[in-house]
Amino acid sequence: HMLSGSINTFSDLQNQNNLLCLTQIELGNLGREEVTQAIMALLSIDDASQIKGLASICHRRTMGNPFFLLEFVKLLEEEGLLYFHLGLLQWKWDEVEIESRTAST
Repeated sequence: HMLSGSINTFSDLQNQNNLLCLTQIELGNLGREEVTQAIMALLSIDDASQIKGLASICHRRTMGNPFFLLEFVKLLEEEGLLYFHLGLLQWKWDEVEIESRTAST
């Protein structure tokens, strides 16, 4: 893993002088339901049926990798594919547009 060197350096520092307290947590891929829950939490949406399509796309594009999921949602917002509509006070997106513009990701 690309962070292994840094983790090993911090572990060595911890062992040398006990100034650091590291906890390593292994995080596996999220299932479709967990991705749905994460999207609901990120967008403050209580009804899973409202984001079923978006969550499905996010799960498919990221394969449930939690880091990729967060980055993918950021990408959608940066590209204007996911945006907060101030007049309606809710998040909006076009699943067809997301599908077509993120097909290679």
